[in-house]
Amino acid sequence: MWKPDIEHREGPPAQRIVEALAEAVNDGRLPVGAQLPPHRDLAESLGVAVGTVSRAYALARERGLITGTVGRGTFVAAASDGEEDSGGEIDLTQNYVRWDPGESVAQLLRAALRERNDLRNLLETYSDPAGREDHRSAAARWLARRGFAAEPKRVVLTNGAQHGLMAVLSALTKPGDLIATECLTYTGFKSLAAQFNLRLAGLPIDSEGIIPDALDRLCAGGKVRILYLIPTLHNPTGALMSEDRRETVADIARHYNVTVLEDDIYAFLADHAPPPIAAFAPERCYAVTSLSKSVFPGLRLGFVVCPPGGAERVTAAIRTSSMMVSPLLAAIGTGWLQDGTADRIIEWKRNEMQWRWQMATRFFGMDTRDLHFAAHLWLPLGGSGPVDDFVARVRARGVRVAAGEAFAVDSEAAPRAIRMAVGVPVTRARLQQALQVISDVIESRPAPAQLI
Repeated sequence: MWKPDIEHREGPPAQRIVEALAEAVNDGRLPVGAQLPPHRDLAESLGVAVGTVSRAYALARERGLITGTVGRGTFVAAASDGEEDSGGEIDLTQNYVRWDPGESVAQLLRAALRERNDLRNLLETYSDPAGREDHRSAAARWLARRGFAAEPKRVVLTNGAQHGLMAVLSALTKPGDLIATECLTYTGFKSLAAQFNLRLAGLPIDSEGIIPDALDRLCAGGKVRILYLIPTLHNPTGALMSEDRRETVADIARHYNVTVLEDDIYAFLADHAPPPIAAFAPERCYAVTSLSKSVFPGLRLGFVVCPPGGAERVTAAIRTSSMMVSPLLAAIGTGWLQDGTADRIIEWKRNEMQWRWQMATRFFGMDTRDLHFAAHLWLPLGGSGPVDDFVARVRARGVRVAAGEAFAVDSEAAPRAIRMAVGVPVTRARLQQALQVISDVIESRPAPAQLI
């Protein structure tokens, strides 16, 4: 148990404990993620009151030295935790989920590399553009738990999901092709469509996502090359498509010979998510996911599950665009899939995101009966006036949110709404500050001074 030397320091006992803690963190005796003693245990070892240790921990938390998780304890914080909590703009536009600040990423990486005896081979050789066989096998086993029953040869490794989407479009489309999608869709896909000079047709959606009758009419009236969907925790609305509707969509795609491009990036957060659309139409579905949301964005490891015979075309696009996925990063990521590390991270993120999402919906008094907790929250604003003006007023108070127009296939029909990524702030307190700012702007109240 860590015991600070406070005998020869000056100042009140609580301050002396904080200074000893800062010194131990700075010189490496207490690494990021190290767990500190409980208040009572430390108080007994130092011969001080429990309240003294509580004050010391509170001061250390204000300085960004430590972080606490209810039910788990107190830990040495990463440097970035303190930097964000000390102030500055709160960005709710980038949609990802931070991991437990009480855990050390450095320790995870050291453990991932410690037992490997093939590091030289991972770094000094080129792998197959689709990924090494052992990495594809590990990915296939993990994907099978989600309902993707694909042998390893149908799984292609990519540099994240965005790269996977790009590779599929590069392999299957030509300029001018028509792509059907939800009327509100992922902004990164809109950018890809523009880059490849593809036409997007945005279809109406409800609380389950795309409406099958609208898809049927579009396919009957023109040549749809690809149907791109986010059926599980749709971005930006958070909609979850039922199993019956997924089967119906698969039947429509099969009837009109349409290829389905399924984005499964957020499924790790869904409670008992229905099987992917690929389970109902495996012969025509390319499913894309990655570890960016579920584990770490910087890992840049994604997967494309291809229909029989489709992996070769996607692999050719990988070879052209990036030659291959880094074998070292693939080894780390697939190793975490096999040893339970990824499951542990996902479980923590699910619990944290459920708490944050529920807090946000309660904050705005939202009816959640038809909603599903996700990494983001879609908030209709009501009223009138440009959403950009609302976004600008929120940003003037130190918070960034995404306007609904950014996700609209037809900008003229964009709803008056915003999307908030509730998983980005390091602490729950910072998220609550951001929500308060948004609420104040909605109600046109002056923001409290401490939130400016």
